[in-house]
Formats: sequence, structure tokens, C-alpha cells
Amino acid sequence: MSRIARAIAFTLLLVLTSLPSWAGFIRGVVRDTNQRPVERLVVRLRCDRIVYQDETRTDPSGKFDFDGLLPNVYILTIEGQGLRPYQSQIDISMSKQAYEDITVRPDMEHSPEVPVPPRGTVNARAAQISPAARKEFDLGEARMQAQDVPGSIEHFQKAISLYANYAEAYQLLGVAHMEIGKAVEAEPELRKAVELEPRLATAYFALGICRNQLAKYTEAEVALARGLELEPNSADGHYHIAEAYWNLGRFDDSEPHARKTLALNPDMAPAHVLLGNSLLRKRDAVGALKEFKEYLRLAPQGEFAPATQAAVVRLERVLQQATPK
Repeated sequence: MSRIARAIAFTLLLVLTSLPSWAGFIRGVVRDTNQRPVERLVVRLRCDRIVYQDETRTDPSGKFDFDGLLPNVYILTIEGQGLRPYQSQIDISMSKQAYEDITVRPDMEHSPEVPVPPRGTVNARAAQISPAARKEFDLGEARMQAQDVPGSIEHFQKAISLYANYAEAYQLLGVAHMEIGKAVEAEPELRKAVELEPRLATAYFALGICRNQLAKYTEAEVALARGLELEPNSADGHYHIAEAYWNLGRFDDSEPHARKTLALNPDMAPAHVLLGNSLLRKRDAVGALKEFKEYLRLAPQGEFAPATQAAVVRLERVLQQATPK
């Protein structure tokens, strides 16, 4: 699966053959007010001290787990359509492990943007997804993770035919079409995803990426900004809005988002190129050279490697000539 699919797809499968001695974990179960397990609910975990963030989804038993954690204090959050936002602080700096028993409650405050589901339901839309539609969606995800993107499309389309309001299926169908170079087909699918589920941050990010590919930079900025309202610590969101601003010529708006990207994820190689270009505009050749070299360290065979290597050679020559002898 390419970087776009890894950034947008709901499930990240991480296989750990062995865990180091420092590794901790946080596990738990999520239930509704009737003590029924809530499945496929997104659970997010972050630690601002070490710039860590991750997310997972609850399984059919309502369970979730985060493994391989550094001993530290983490913030766990849960948000979903029709749910009252949940947040807790979890300290595993000493114990290295924690078990959370969480009850999520319906949000009774009506919003003009996001209708609250009927009383007594946790997520009315999700509850309407038939087992057959969910099975097709899962098969599509499995095909995508196996790098069979064309094979995934058939399953996502089948899931939508079985449940017309399947926002997540529209989202991954759009991502799959982007993966095979069909951004024109992807845009209406991603637009449909955010119409069906206005709090689906990853769908806004995917829509923004798609519009960047189509050179619709102003529209891309709108989608990406909305995604960042919902998920302000998304490195991908900050990178792609920085990209949109750069292409719009809004360089002063682009740079802060490029820096935020790297604060959240220093290993996002293209962001180093974007920041380097920003520094070049400010005539900071030393700073730009540092960013370009970091890109080459992270992605020596990357998409921008040839042009970045050429820029490094030119900058080193200029700086050498400027050095007093």
C-alpha cells in the first residue's frame, strides 16, 4: 500500500515479533450506557512530551490495545457521531501497563452541522450497516493492505450497493481510485463520504489530497482546514495544507504548517523539502541545506531525490564560495 493509503486507511496492522524490555501497553474495552460493547469505534492515543500519536478501532468485543509504548503519560480520546467526547489521562511511566473500562454516552446537544442520532442509540448510521455490507468493506480493506488496489475497488463498490450511506466505504473507494491515478473519479466519492459523515477527519484529508492532485488548491485548502479542525494533530493534514498554500503562492501560510508537520512527525521526508524551499525564499541557505540533506537521508530514492540532490550540490558550492578564505 502506498503512503496515501497508509495515511488514510482506518486500520494499521503492526506485527511485533518481540517487544523491548521498556515497552508498555494500554488496553481497554468500550461499552455503551447499556453495557453493550461498541465495535469499530476510533480510539486515539497521544503523548505531547514525546510527540507520539496513534489510533486504533475497537473490535467486535469493544476491545482495543496500544502496544510498544514508552513509559510516559498519555492522553486517550474517543469521538464519534452522536457521542459525548471522552478523554482520559493515563500514566504508565512506572507500571508500564494500564487497563481502561470505558463507558461512552450519547451526546444530547444538537448541532446544526452534525445531527444527533435518535435517543438510545450510540451511532445510528453504523447500526444500520448490514453484516453483508460490513463484510465487503472488510474484504476491500484486506485487498488494499495486500496491495491489490484494483481488487479492493470491487468490494468497496459492493459494500456501497448493500448500504448506500456507507461513508467509510466511499472514503476508501476514493483512496483506491487515487492510488491507481484516477483522482477525477475519486473526488465525488470522497465528497460523498464527508457529506454522509461530517466528522470523518480522514475523509476530509483524503479529499484535500485528491484536490491537490487535481490542482484545485483553493478547494483543497477548505477540505484540509476542516479536517484539521477535527484532528488538529494530523501530520498528514498539516503537510498537505502546507502543500496547498505553497501552490497558491501563500508562502507565509505554508511554512508554519510544514514546521508543524515535522514537529508531529520528523520522519515525513517531503515536509523537509517543503520547509527547505520556504527557507530558500528567506535566503537561509544553511537552513535549507540542512532540510534538503535530511530529506535525502530519509528518502534517498524518493520522488524528489534527484532534484534535491542537485539543490544540495548547488547550495554547498555557493556556501563554499561565500566562506572567507
